[in-house]
Amino acid sequence: MCRYRDKPFLGSKRYQHAFGKKPQGVLYGQETRTPYRMRYAHHATTRIRMTSVQDLPSEDLTRGLTYAGLVLVGFDLVKSMIVGPIKAFYTCTTFAQGMLFKSYDEDVRARHSNEFEACLLYLRDFMEAIDSADMVTIQELRTHRNELAHNLAVILPTLRIDEYRLLWEKVDRTLFKLSNYRTRMEIGADPKLQAIGIDWESAKGHEYLLFEHLMESVTLLNLRCKGA
Repeated sequence: MCRYRDKPFLGSKRYQHAFGKKPQGVLYGQETRTPYRMRYAHHATTRIRMTSVQDLPSEDLTRGLTYAGLVLVGFDLVKSMIVGPIKAFYTCTTFAQGMLFKSYDEDVRARHSNEFEACLLYLRDFMEAIDSADMVTIQELRTHRNELAHNLAVILPTLRIDEYRLLWEKVDRTLFKLSNYRTRMEIGADPKLQAIGIDWESAKGHEYLLFEHLMESVTLLNLRCKGA
């Protein structure tokens, strides 16, 4: 079989008949021009690739790393508010026959192979403490956390903290809702506390108080970004 290098006229009818189409360029040193749009895309891609962590000003790098740390801590706090209390409830409580609750494995783990997912489903479907929108919000934070944890060096150069402001606002509302629910469950039945007139609609647990401090830090970073 004749190879390309033995065929000087690559645009000939014989070439087109053999290969079914004209070549996309001319081989072996003969000039060819790349369409303008392709050249522009190439240069744009080159500019994007040149933007790396090393190109960031120290202030932007510090701000991005601080934000990434807050996201990681924030999600760990969220996870502790969801998984930990449920496990503690089933570990420290003995259920009599005929009660709604059975065991951690039956009520929670049977809902999903992933423990975190199982706890979310338990809170939504079994306890009705959160709804589907709350689940989506928590999963969005989880996805954001994982992206930063696994691709931080790639994301940092183009990270725009203010783009996640609405996400944090939704997370804040969801976690207050969950914290308020847990506070009522843990101490709401205490007759002494009922007698002192607590406003249960605004009650919140210590985990949410920690999250409030974290939210203040995220808000401060947003303000710094806008002022930069």
